[in-house]
Amino acid sequence: MQTLAIIRPDRQLEDSKKVVEAFGYRALATSMVDITPISDSLWSTFLDDLAKGEVDYLILTSANGARICAQLGLNAASIPKSTRVVAIGPATRSALLKEQLRVDLMPSEYSSHGIVRTLSNIAGKKIWVLRSAYGSSELIQGLKKGGAAVNEVVLYTLKKLCGPLQRNFILEVTEGDVAGVLFTSAMTVKAFFDCADLMGTRDRLIARLAHQLVGAIGIPTADALRSYNVEVDALPKDATFSALVSVAHAALKNRAL
Repeated sequence: MQTLAIIRPDRQLEDSKKVVEAFGYRALATSMVDITPISDSLWSTFLDDLAKGEVDYLILTSANGARICAQLGLNAASIPKSTRVVAIGPATRSALLKEQLRVDLMPSEYSSHGIVRTLSNIAGKKIWVLRSAYGSSELIQGLKKGGAAVNEVVLYTLKKLCGPLQRNFILEVTEGDVAGVLFTSAMTVKAFFDCADLMGTRDRLIARLAHQLVGAIGIPTADALRSYNVEVDALPKDATFSALVSVAHAALKNRAL
């Protein structure tokens, strides 16, 4: 049985392992970042604008953000019908619906660029973006270029991890029999290689990845890998974890022919 290494947030780790195992692989899994909620002073201003019906678009860019919003008290009753709720992709949409929050729009391309392309005729519109401290500047800049008035609430930050679990994971990827490694965010790519740096194994790791299948969930993740001179072999059309595992599986099957 081949092994696929995956890097996922702690709360998604077990479900992600099941997806990998359903394709017939052993899952080697760890988290490379820790999610830490942030108390942003603009949250109360956002709620006030929402209550007054002065938010035309509400954009969420992650499932973690959706969950934190619910923990902070955002609910279906607090979102006026005039406000259009935008989810960056299926995972965020599912998290919002699970919290009983509606979703009005989702771009066909699950990225900041996809949201900007989807929201046309936004000149003069009031938009609030709720996301992590590591959100892409492309989203805010693109919306402002379209003439929108944009505000941002930082819901959480990400702390890079490099403890025994992460070091053992990197060691097995570098020295063990691992068929492929799947990356699901640009931040986890950075955390992965920063930890390898601390271990003194970065060059050996990159050399090993050249002989393994490398998958990226989306374009920002793929760009982050390429910045370390790592070639991306599997990049799904839809930026979902299931789609990533599926295209990685197909690529590995092709290699075996």
